[in-house]
Amino acid sequence: MAQLRIRPNGRIQFDFHLYGQRFREGTKMMSTPKNLNKAKTQLKKMNAEIDLGTFQYRDYFPGSKKINLFEELQRGKHPDRFYPFFDTFANEWFDRQKSKWKNSYQRTVRLNLEGYLIPTFGNTLINELTLAHVEYYRQALMELTKPDGTRKLSNRRINNIFWPLIAAVSLASDEYKFDYPLRRYKALKEESADSHPMTIEEVQRFLEAVNPYWHDYFVVRFWTGMRSCEIHGLYAEHIDFDHRLINIRQNYVNGEICDVKTPKSRRFLKMCDTLHDALSRVMANRDEAPSFVFTTPKGKAIDTHYISKKIWYPTLKKAGLKRRRPYETRHTAAVLHIAAHENPLYISQMLGHSDTRLLFDVYAPYVANASRLDGSAFSDMMRQNKIG
Repeated sequence: MAQLRIRPNGRIQFDFHLYGQRFREGTKMMSTPKNLNKAKTQLKKMNAEIDLGTFQYRDYFPGSKKINLFEELQRGKHPDRFYPFFDTFANEWFDRQKSKWKNSYQRTVRLNLEGYLIPTFGNTLINELTLAHVEYYRQALMELTKPDGTRKLSNRRINNIFWPLIAAVSLASDEYKFDYPLRRYKALKEESADSHPMTIEEVQRFLEAVNPYWHDYFVVRFWTGMRSCEIHGLYAEHIDFDHRLINIRQNYVNGEICDVKTPKSRRFLKMCDTLHDALSRVMANRDEAPSFVFTTPKGKAIDTHYISKKIWYPTLKKAGLKRRRPYETRHTAAVLHIAAHENPLYISQMLGHSDTRLLFDVYAPYVANASRLDGSAFSDMMRQNKIG
């Protein structure tokens, strides 16, 4: 049983024996009547859990160096406690899997573990984690709101948060031979991201309003649909003026050069006259030292957040355009190429898509009339043949 003691310095200490070992944990609380009542309440709860055999050291003393000793003794006494706690196994799972991921994705998974999953499930034995635990927490995340009352986390974001938990528990159930508790877990239905491409007129307004230093940078983005990480990772050696080709071979993410997103993302882009002229101007004014084609005015590599905060959104406001993500340069390129009646296969290859389906699922509605995808051609044919 646990007891309270008052140390010579007047601070309250918990003192108890478990599994043949004495454990003492000091507190920062001075032995005032208020603090003693608070400590007695905690002591009563601890003793109740000790009697029931459910006491977990880490629940009460999460930063203690004695946690490992307690859990080793506990598992030796109770074979059913052989299973690891979620935080222990999740960290081991991460260390085993991270070599398969890019550094940027490693950071994302680590953020999900440390920011959401471990604080919530860390002190749960992994075999005792249930579907109810997961669904109640997921519902709590769905109910989080921003100051304006809108949801803080989308369904897609929540699914990404829970993926490491699903993967870790699945692996643990195989290795520790217990029934997988999340067999009936179903991911949330993800909303299709709304796209807000610009019209030709809006592109022109944007290019007229943007700082001249960034004019050619955005010409390349609007004309090619390159992702932010692709254009920021573009090296001078990737520009082939002789054959009028832009070679997409790498990304620049969070200060690091890494591989492209998918195998299809590794591609060549053809340079029209506008792109040739824009890139020629950039290369002519470029410092020879940096490898990157595009840099900040100080010659530094471009960070995506820098573009968004310092260039993109201020320019939209200056041009009187609706607020939208910088990624809309990619959507805009797709829509304008469709409207210009370019071959869908060519557009898909330009964007690095695996097939043409995405073009018609996402972009075609914006250019129905321009690309003759509004049904008028069929109606004209039927009318001309006097059918109906």
